[in-house]
Order: sequence, then structure tokens, then C-alpha cells
Amino acid sequence: MDDADCYWKLRPPGGTPPEEPCRCAERPPLVLQYHLSPNPLACVRCNAEVSPEQIGFSEEIAELLATWRELAAALFAMEHEAEEEYEQWARQRLVDPNSRMNQLGLHVVAQLNPYRRTYYAWFCDEEARSGPPASCCPRCSGPLAPLLEHRACEACSILVPAGRGGG
Repeated sequence: MDDADCYWKLRPPGGTPPEEPCRCAERPPLVLQYHLSPNPLACVRCNAEVSPEQIGFSEEIAELLATWRELAAALFAMEHEAEEEYEQWARQRLVDPNSRMNQLGLHVVAQLNPYRRTYYAWFCDEEARSGPPASCCPRCSGPLAPLLEHRACEACSILVPAGRGGG
């Protein structure tokens, strides 16, 4: 741990930089999404990791991001690798707008929005992915607008994949 680095929990062990960081010059919006990197922030345009330094948020937000990432990691691991009973339980939490993970994720997004427009990548159930594109927000049922390769609810700051059903 480096006391001078408030983003240390968002870095891989050893502090190695991401292999392919975002290089988009126009600063597109961010997306908070679970992936295997310790840093859950990516560029909406290129999907590459965006370093915390590029955004400049507080240590408190860094802590919230790390907490959300750990919670998301546990639920995604259970959803993908657990016995059926736990898989179903985890999937229910991933799609529930009132689950702790989703509430915390939306709170983090609200904290990041003053720094740079940020969206929350909504979990889309594997079984629903072959359906038509989602037409309404999974949280408020409001309309979704096209945003690059996604569809977005501007009111809720939620992002769902374009061309796939919602979860």
C-alpha cells in the first residue's frame, strides 16, 4: 500500500499499468462495469480502462469503487461458477434494481458524474441476450437512447448493450 496513492486499491498488484489504456482524445463518457481488472472504469467508446488519474476523483470515491468491485466480483463469480441454487440467487441480485450491488454502483456513478459523465453497465442475463434490444430502462422503465454500441437511460445513468434484451 502506498499512503500517497489514494487509488492504490484500483491498481493491479505491483502497480503495473493496464495493457491497453484508453487513448481517446475527446474524453468520452465512462462506464462502471465489472471486469477482471482492479479498476472497474472503462471508456464507453473504446471499452479500454481509464486510469483514476485521468478523472481525478477523491479518495472516498476510490474507496467506494473498490467496495463495489469486490461486491460485484463475488456476485459474478457465484452467477458463473456456483451450484444452481447460488447461481440463481446471485443472478437475482444482479438484475434487482434494489440490490446492494446495484444501489452502490448507481451511487458511485452519481459521485463520478461531476468529474466526467459516467454510466452504470447493467447486468444482462445470458438467457435474455438473444432477444430484441431493450427498449426501456431496467430501473425506471424510461426510454433508452442509442449511445455508441449501447443504449442509455440518461435519467438513471444506466447503460445496456444495444441489440440485446435486458435482464
